[in-house]
Parts: sequence; structure tokens; C-alpha cells
Amino acid sequence: MADEELLIDDQYQLAVCIASGSSSQVWEVIEKSSARHLAMKLLKTDVPEFKENKAQMKRESEIHKTLDHPMIVKFERYSSNRDHTYILMEYFRASNLKLQIKADTNGVHLKVRQLFEGVCAALSYVHQKGFIHRDIKPDNVLMNKVGEIRLCDFSLSSKQSTGFAKVFAGKLKNIQGTRTYIAPETIRKQQPSFQTDMYSLGVMFFEVLTCKTPFQAPTPEELLQKHLRTEPPNPSEFNPNVSPEMDRIIAKLLKKKPSDRPASVEEVLSEIKRVRIFKEDIVDAVAAKKANEDKDALEMLSEIRLDSRADAKLKSMLETNPEFAKKFAAEKESKASIKKAANDKQTERIKNAENVEAARTKPGKTAKPAAITTPPQPQPVALQQPIPMPMQGYPQGYPQGYPQGFPQAYPQGYPQGYPQAPPSFSGYPQPQMPLMPGMTIPAPVAPQSAPSPQVPTVQAGAPAQAPQSKQPQTPPKPPAIVTRPLQPQLPSQAPLQPQPKEINTKTPQLLRQQPPVENRAKSLAPITPPPTAKKPTPPVAPPATGPTDLDFMTDLPDVL
Repeated sequence: MADEELLIDDQYQLAVCIASGSSSQVWEVIEKSSARHLAMKLLKTDVPEFKENKAQMKRESEIHKTLDHPMIVKFERYSSNRDHTYILMEYFRASNLKLQIKADTNGVHLKVRQLFEGVCAALSYVHQKGFIHRDIKPDNVLMNKVGEIRLCDFSLSSKQSTGFAKVFAGKLKNIQGTRTYIAPETIRKQQPSFQTDMYSLGVMFFEVLTCKTPFQAPTPEELLQKHLRTEPPNPSEFNPNVSPEMDRIIAKLLKKKPSDRPASVEEVLSEIKRVRIFKEDIVDAVAAKKANEDKDALEMLSEIRLDSRADAKLKSMLETNPEFAKKFAAEKESKASIKKAANDKQTERIKNAENVEAARTKPGKTAKPAAITTPPQPQPVALQQPIPMPMQGYPQGYPQGYPQGFPQAYPQGYPQGYPQAPPSFSGYPQPQMPLMPGMTIPAPVAPQSAPSPQVPTVQAGAPAQAPQSKQPQTPPKPPAIVTRPLQPQLPSQAPLQPQPKEINTKTPQLLRQQPPVENRAKSLAPITPPPTAKKPTPPVAPPATGPTDLDFMTDLPDVL
């Protein structure tokens, strides 16, 4: 391009193209007379809609020249001739907010309060002048490194309809605006209002805090439908550091009905000034995030096997970040020391094992086998049967093996006339009676395992003889523990021959009628139960003394 073509109206030299759109371009130009750097919005002449675009730029210039605010790009002049149509403005050396969000999110968050307050102040001034911006988005906001902002691009701005103009105003012919930030009433082609800018402001705040827009869709039609019907999420769902107060402000700005949104931008500005935007101070949050990123990078780069790409990344990080290099060196040294200690411990264990093996197999010495300790074998536990004790009332020396006690009830079929079981004794009765002349009382018999003791017969008139067996001085030892259950008394066993209760010393004839000693020993011997149980023998009826046919006697009472 020739030098003449770089000059506009022979006084503005094009330097750098800042931005380019479908109908215009924004250039950085140098004014030859003053050497000032200005921004020029130059209209494209090779587009079919040139005339419409020319009329729209003229209307923009008329609105822009009425706005004079420190946070709005200053208007210089408007020019339209046969060759060029352009607007000259202040050149603000800063990139737009959209680029900064993508390039340096943390830097934007550090200046987020200045950004929000500045945009609200500039938009409030525009509304006070009676204009609606209608295209609030990060692309139309400029912010430098110190947090100063400029609001620009008034190409879609229009006057607020009031009075009769608002009543008779019809629907818009075309939908104008950016689909990502457009308000629901604009989609319905309704007349815009100040609340239309508030909806777009809420979308921009959401994007600044989360780096995402609240509504996203694969097609423009679906995106517009979400603006109309889908409720927006909270920014804290994407950025947990966003405060609940800021969630409420943005949710109110994104209401579907204009009447549900704040009444004015001043109301939004006052709320932002008195609430916290982030839960945690952004400086601390950024530092914590940086520390976590460094820690993750250390773990990743120190654990994985480095390839050429990872090696190059590690090398660049170590060269550009001295603190990271120190952390990486310390981490590497720590892991090396831990690994060395583990290896030394393993080597020592192997060496000790080899020494023990060499000592066992050394020639000339026979390794003693290790003592084998066998666990104690469990001993058979005897049945815990109670020690049988002689029943109270039996004399000392009663033969062993005799059934203990008497049964509680005699079995059926027991011979009639047998003496009943004696009551519980408190002790064997001692003779408390006077002896008749010539009478002696047999001494108690000591227990013996040999043949049964010989009990002398006491006769009247015979001299008393000393007993053959000695009286034991100590009570008999209890029998050994029986390891098998005792055989219970079966009803079919023969009846026991009980000892008489007492000796009647008043009738000597009874003593003379006692059986001999041999028979008494046999009667005292234990009775062995039969191998098999037999049915009890029914009692023998007495012999009949009268006629055999006595059935009629069964109807008589027991006592006649």
C-alpha cells in the first residue's frame, strides 16, 4: 500500500489496526499536525449495506458527542465524504475486557471491584442522559493495568421512549445485539429500556467472575431459547470463591421480566460497594492456587518418566521460576534420601541373613537344630460329677457302691408290706436305752474292700465280745471322681433291702430271730441291675379263702 493510501484526509496516518468488524474497523492513527495518537472507527465502503451503515454511524456520533464522562471514551469528531466516513475518538492504551479474561483471569479478579464500579458509574451516566447502550459486553469495555476503564461503542444506542412515544411505539423490525448478552425482551422485539442494559450487565459480571457465560448452546436458536426460558445458574457453582451476596445481585440482574430487575444502575452500584465480591481475598486465593499448582507440578514431574516434551517443560519452569527450582531440588533431595535409607535397610537385612546362614553351614560345627516346642496336648476332662457323699442317716462303714439315698417314690408293683422310705435323717440314731442283763450292742463295721465284715451275733446272756475290726479314727476318704455317668435306678430293678430303723431292745426274741451273719452280709451287698430292663412284676394277690367268684365284692365299700 502506498504512503498516500495510509493517510486519511491528508492528516491522519493509519498506524495499527486494533479491531475489525463486519461493517467497520478500528485503527490507531497519528494526527500529523499535533502528533497525537487517536482511535479512528473507519467505515468499510466495499459492503452492500454501506448506506445503512453510514446512517447508523452518523446517529452514533450524535449520541457519542453528547456524552462526556471520565469512564467513557472521549469523542473527537465525525467526518463523512466521498472517500471516507469515520469517527475520531480518544485512544485509550488498553485491550478490551474479553481478551484480558482469557489471558489473565487473576489479574482481572484483582481489579474486579474497580471494574464493576466503573462500568456501573459509566452506564448510570448514559441512562441519566436518556440513552440505552443496548450492547453491554466485555468487548466494549477497556481496562488498563491500573484498573481504569472506558466504555465504548454506541453504535446500537437509542433514546429511551417516554410518554406517548412509549405507548405508540411498536415492535422492533430487527433484533440487534450480541446473542450471548441479549435480553429476553429484545428477542421478543419489544421496545428496550434501562433494564435491558442491566440484563447484559449481569451476563458480563457472570463471565468476569467465572470465565463462562451463563447460557451456552450449539446453535444460535437454542441460545436464544435459553435466554427466554432457562433459569441461570449461580456464579459460585463455577467459582466457589464467589460470595453469596454477589450471587444474589447477579441473579436479580438476570431475571426474565424487566420489572423484576433493579430499578436503576445506582441501586446496583450501591449494593456492589457494600458487599464482598469474593469470599477469600483474591491475593491469598491466587497464592494458594499458585502453591497448589507448583505442588501438583512437582508431583507430576518427579513421579512420571520424563519424555522430551515433559523434559522441555520442566527445564523452562526451572529457568523461569527460581522458587519452583528450589522446591523441585528440595523435593528431589528428600525423595533421594528416603530411597537411600530404604535401600540401606534392605541391604543390612540381606547381610544379616547371609551371616546367619554362613554360621549354620560352617565346617567343623554342626548346627544345632532349633528346639521344637510342641504345644501341650489337651488332657481329657473328667465329667464334673459331684462327689458322692454318704446319705445322712447311714452309719459309718456302710458298704461302698450302695445306692445313695432312697428313691423319692417306690415304683409301681413294689411288694406290699415293705417298709416305707425313711424320712431325711439328721444323723444316725445312737442307742439311748438301758441294756438288759447279758445283752451287748454290735459295734459299727469298718469299710473293707475284702470280704464283707463279720458281724458277731449278740445273744442274750452271752458275754460281750470285742469287735474284730478296728474303728477308723478318721472319716473315710471320698470315692474317686467317676468319669462315667451313674446308672440310674430303674423301676424294674429288684427292691432294695433296707436296714431296720432301730433295734428293739425290749423284745429279746427279735434278736434271737435275726438271720445269721452270712445272710446279713449278702443282704448288704450291692444289687447289680439286670442287663436288660424287664417289666415290673405285678403284686401277688393273697390266696383266696372263700369262693372264687367274688365279683359282687367290688361294689361294697372299703370298710364294712
